[in-house]
Order: sequence, then C-alpha cells, then structure tokens
Amino acid sequence: MKGALKRETARGKAFAKAKKGPILVGDIGGTRTRLALFDATGKKSLAEAVISSRDHASFEDIALPFLAGEGDPRPSVAVLGVAGPVKKGAASVTNLPWCLDQRALSRRLGIPNVLLTNDLVVAARGCLHVPASSIEVLTNSRPSPKGNHVAVIAAGTGLGEARLIWTGDRHLTLATEGGHADFAPGSPLQIELWHFLANRFPDHVSYERILSGNGLGALYDFFASRAGREPRAIAKRLAQEDRNAVISELGLTRQHRPAALAVDLFASIYGAEAGNLALREMALGGIFITGNIGRTILPPRREVFLDAFRKKGRLSGLMADIPVAVVADPLVGVKGALAMARDMIAEDQ
Repeated sequence: MKGALKRETARGKAFAKAKKGPILVGDIGGTRTRLALFDATGKKSLAEAVISSRDHASFEDIALPFLAGEGDPRPSVAVLGVAGPVKKGAASVTNLPWCLDQRALSRRLGIPNVLLTNDLVVAARGCLHVPASSIEVLTNSRPSPKGNHVAVIAAGTGLGEARLIWTGDRHLTLATEGGHADFAPGSPLQIELWHFLANRFPDHVSYERILSGNGLGALYDFFASRAGREPRAIAKRLAQEDRNAVISELGLTRQHRPAALAVDLFASIYGAEAGNLALREMALGGIFITGNIGRTILPPRREVFLDAFRKKGRLSGLMADIPVAVVADPLVGVKGALAMARDMIAEDQ
C-alpha cells in the first residue's frame, strides 16, 4: 500500500512539474486528423492543423512533425479522440491500419500524461462547448442537455455514437460502438438493400455499412443497379472526382434519380438509427449530429430524417418531443478534447 502511495505521489509531483507546459489535443479520424496546441491554461490557441490520415503510416508520423514545427514544445497533457474502440489505454483506428498506445505515445512524444478515448467521446463533450451559432436545429426546440441525458451520432468515414449521461450535477460521457450494430431493415425496399449489402459483406451488415461515406456510395450502387445503364457524363464524374461528394451533389439537386434516391434513403435510415439511439439512452435532452455528411445532407432532407426518427410505433409521441440538432462546428472534437484535458489538469492540482 505504501509503495502504491509513493508511486501516486511521485506521479503527482511529476505532473505538477510538467503541467505548466502546453496542451495537445487531437481528433483522429479515418480520413483526417485534427491537431491543436494550446497554452497551459487551455485558453489560448498556439497552433492547429488538419492533416490527411491516410497519407501517413502512423499517428506519430503526424504528431512529431506538428510539434517540431512549433519549436518542439513539451506538452504536459495530450487528449486524443480516436475513431475506434479504446481498451486499457490502447486503440486501433477502425478504418486505418493504425494502433495507438498511451504509454508508447507518452514516451515517443515526450508527454507525461496521454489519454486516448473514442472520437465520439470528445465530440460529445464538445457539443456542450460549441457556440449556439454553430448549432442548426432540425426540430421545433433546441437540445437541452442540463438535467437530461443526451446522445451524439456522427456519420463520416465510419459511424460513431456516444452518450452523455446526466449524473445530477454534470454529464458523464460514455463511448459506444453502436455503429457496428446489425442493420435492421424497416421496409421491403430496405430488405432488398440488406440482401444487396449482404452479398458485399457476407460476414456482417451493420449500420456503418450504410451511414458513412462509403455507405452513401453503396446506396447509390444499389439504386444504379436497378436503374440500368449509367449516363456517360455521370460515370466520368464518379470516376474522376470525389465519388461520394458527387453522389451527394447530384442527389441533393435531384439531377440524377439513383443519386436522389440514395440521398433520401440515407437520410431516412440515419433518422431511424438516431431514433434508436434516442430510445436506448432515453436521450430526452436531445440528439446532436456531428460529422460532415450529416451537415451536408440532413438539413435539406430534414423531413425525411425526422419522419423516420419519430416512427417508433407506440413511442412516436415521445419521439416527437425529443430535440435534434446538427453541429456545424468542425472543431467540435478538438473542443471536447480540450475540455477533458483541462479537467485532467484541474483534478491533479
């Protein structure tokens, strides 16, 4: 017992000595990684960067040059949200061949205190810190986190979900891997879609196979296969440009029927799964939606989304009272990670 107390005391002294250093925070996704450096108070931004994740072999290949470019500071704390499950201080990025470990990163980056957590945990925490101007409400009322449970869902490279559980005086942020839950078709058309996807992914058809960038592409392929020959001009654009962005554009503007059907079904299934999340967590305070795809597709298709969100049979009346909002701030994860880092520092004082 005395040995454990000595180790904890030594850790506290080491932290106290180092905590005057800057704070490193990050949001590590399958497509891009956002890093930011703040002063020791967490109030002043020193540097930030958005870097393509897929162009690098590891997170260290991003973090080390970023820190070196700022004069190789010695942060006292790093909080990093990772797009994948985190277990015992280690994480693997679901859509990248990256593995991260808190202790290894601490040694490699020279940072005494490194915390790895799920990217939706930092996004969820960030939803409590973004300005009201960056929240686009899809329902008649705004989310009201204080005193209520809240949930967050984000379609991007993958599908993330998290919950904010009200404990009486604050929110406890908890990760989930709900995006990998079984996709449950809600109509004859969706049953056909399930069979189409099961041929591609015979091991498992999850919600992430639909509610993600590649999922939107899969929905387009489903409808295109039913439509017959694809117009040459559209085929050329899909081959030469960002495929999912083209599908989104063509669908939202109704320029191409398979793309329009794909966008509509995407919004509908997104609404259904967001509603499932609201029920599972009794998120009466509301649902926050983060991620680029939601920001692009859901506001123009809010009625499609909300119809599916509220279609819960005997509990449809309850669902009608749950607020839903899209968070437009791309730094929501960074802001959440910073809030968690400041908490770590305060707890060790």
